[in-house]
Amino acid sequence: MNSKLLSVLLPVAILLATSCQRPLIVDDDPTNNDAKWELLDYQSERQIQSLHATPFELFVISENQFSRFDANHELLEKRPLDVAFGVKGIPALSDNAFTRLTLNEQSRQVIEFHLTRNPAEIKKILVDSLTAPAGEFLEIEESFGRRIGAFSADGTLFLMPARVLPSRYYALLLFQVSFNAAHNSFTSVKVIKRIDLQDLNADDTGINNLRFLNGIFYVTSKEGAWRVTPSGEATQIFPQWMLDVFTWQGNNYITGLNEFDLHESTDNGITWERLNQNSELKMVETADTLIFTQTVLGAAYRMMPPDFIKAKKIAWPAGISEDAIIFYGAVFYADRYYFALDREIYFIDKVITE
Repeated sequence: MNSKLLSVLLPVAILLATSCQRPLIVDDDPTNNDAKWELLDYQSERQIQSLHATPFELFVISENQFSRFDANHELLEKRPLDVAFGVKGIPALSDNAFTRLTLNEQSRQVIEFHLTRNPAEIKKILVDSLTAPAGEFLEIEESFGRRIGAFSADGTLFLMPARVLPSRYYALLLFQVSFNAAHNSFTSVKVIKRIDLQDLNADDTGINNLRFLNGIFYVTSKEGAWRVTPSGEATQIFPQWMLDVFTWQGNNYITGLNEFDLHESTDNGITWERLNQNSELKMVETADTLIFTQTVLGAAYRMMPPDFIKAKKIAWPAGISEDAIIFYGAVFYADRYYFALDREIYFIDKVITE
């Protein structure tokens, strides 16, 4: 090689090599100083199990407490919940009522319907009292992480899965919940339809999630997914292992165990089309214009860009270890994003990713 050419190329090669070299000291825990987190002045006695935002209030629930806050973070109520004989599963919240699953003194399952604005009135339904075919009985699934059921948008319908034993398949119990005009008293809580899904095996925990989106209930499981109308008509829409359903910009989406199983529906869940891309979306929560995903329920939330491909790590408050924290609840309320981290609630007006 010409010596003059070599003298020119050698410094360039050295510069490129050093610019690509990994630094000797690497910051494996980057932080973002733009993430201005604040801590809500509230300490739950037990791990927070869920958050819910109404247009006017923020709800917080754990096994033994139900609390309400206004937009100024004033504590409106801190209600004790009975835990004497045991609490099972994750409660389901709506604007006017919430449902929890407890045990009585005989260790029998009890479904409790509570009013959000009147702690004095509770409707309790003994699971053993619910109608089952001769020789069979029902058992509510106590799945880790998943809510025990789903309310309709107006809170007048509630869908809950149960195992049918000893046949070992799933049934969906559709409750009708009626209130007085002020929504401070129940007028009726009753099962109006039982929907047998005999193709859904109940040998082990098979249901992944229940949702109510755009007027329709959805059930996802390891043996497929079902679309359930408010009248109780159930249609299987997928045979494979599906995880969660969410709405984004007017369309519905469903995630699967496999990254290539993300599907979209433009007709409110009647037909679905697979998107030709791998996606890290798994268990999904939407809050305002943002999409958050968890690998499993309880794991750290990641924020998903609109392309639905690769989730981004959130810049959490200083000192928060994702491996040591349980994340149950992500909502948008009063122009802020709220996250439940174990027994505490953090909020921020803009979520920052690392």
